[in-house]
Amino acid sequence: MVVLNNALVLTAVMIAVVVWMLFSSSSSSLSLSSSSSSAFASNNNNNNNEETIRYDGGDGYAPNTITMEEEEEEKERRTKTNMVSSQSHHHQHPPREKDTFDAHHHAQFKSINEEAKKCSLIVASFYATKPGGFDRKKGERCNGCHEPPMFITMESARMTNGPGTCVALITDEETEIDMSKPGMDKVQLHRFEGILDRSKIGTGALMLERMKLYNAFIKRARDNDWNADLLMVDTDIVFVGDVSDLFQTRNFDYGVTIRDNKAYPVQGGVQFVPKGKYVGAAKFSDHTLDLWKSDLEKSGKEAGFTGDQAAYQRGLNVPASKVQSLAKGKKVIDLPVVCGSSGAEVVTVRMIPGDQYNFVPSGNGQGLKKKDIRILHYKGGKKEGMYVPYKAMQKNVKDVFKLKKLVV
Repeated sequence: MVVLNNALVLTAVMIAVVVWMLFSSSSSSLSLSSSSSSAFASNNNNNNNEETIRYDGGDGYAPNTITMEEEEEEKERRTKTNMVSSQSHHHQHPPREKDTFDAHHHAQFKSINEEAKKCSLIVASFYATKPGGFDRKKGERCNGCHEPPMFITMESARMTNGPGTCVALITDEETEIDMSKPGMDKVQLHRFEGILDRSKIGTGALMLERMKLYNAFIKRARDNDWNADLLMVDTDIVFVGDVSDLFQTRNFDYGVTIRDNKAYPVQGGVQFVPKGKYVGAAKFSDHTLDLWKSDLEKSGKEAGFTGDQAAYQRGLNVPASKVQSLAKGKKVIDLPVVCGSSGAEVVTVRMIPGDQYNFVPSGNGQGLKKKDIRILHYKGGKKEGMYVPYKAMQKNVKDVFKLKKLVV
């Protein structure tokens, strides 16, 4: 009996030990599993915080890390402002709150700016159009709506000038540009936000907008330490010769072409700024632009299509008859111009006769060679004629001088 009782006690103790061991093992396993899950969750959150990057929207685009909660708030905000965020990846720059253009083109500007610093000459044209181009009714007047084959301007500039020549378009953030044409893949797109009044596209007031963007372009060169001569031309220009003679001496701040014309002797289709003179050029541009805006405010009238020519004339502060006389004499004139009302700022503006560097096509190729003409300007309805010299130059640049006619 005693033996039986001892056996029962021993059995009970053994059962208790087994139960205790089973319970301890289960608890440890549960604790380990829970601990591992917490560690994984914590590690995963840390990884998310490290890899989820956004940009602060400032000029520096400094990267900042954000939490998952902040990321959700960011996505909700983008949805409310109709901004596409579904395709955003942590290696891509999410759109800025203002608009998608800002973020995309800020990064694009950085690369273009680096390209511009490598150029010795930048030939730039202003271009602005409406989405899809101009849809005019028959007989409806539309200033500046004649679409020139501007790729010819870009290509001919590169064909006739040195290896350091770059080409560029100066425009706003909305203008659509056909980059499929020959040579357009080599064109720098300098876009500016908040400067161009798009309601002026298709009106004579577009020339005021062009002056504003030229002003911004010169200041971009000034503020980013470029080292290139700048040549700003219309999009209906064809280069048939080297233009380096324009910058043979750089003892002036701004250059314009002049012509034998009583009403508008100063031309706006070809303007130039030597490297190292961006500061003075910006002052003259500011001076001319301010005078034009002031005159418009006083008159209460809209800017006209030839308004920029009148504005440059006003900025030079020389009678039109005098400029016309200088154009007849076919001499290069350097004119000191007082900028600003205080009279403390004096810049030098160079005026050159437009016969050589702003020639309206007529005659034949032999005439071009004889007069040493470098730039053809196909104004108004003559723009289709741009293909005539361009096609000849595709075989050999000098073939342009064999042409029997320069227009269609």
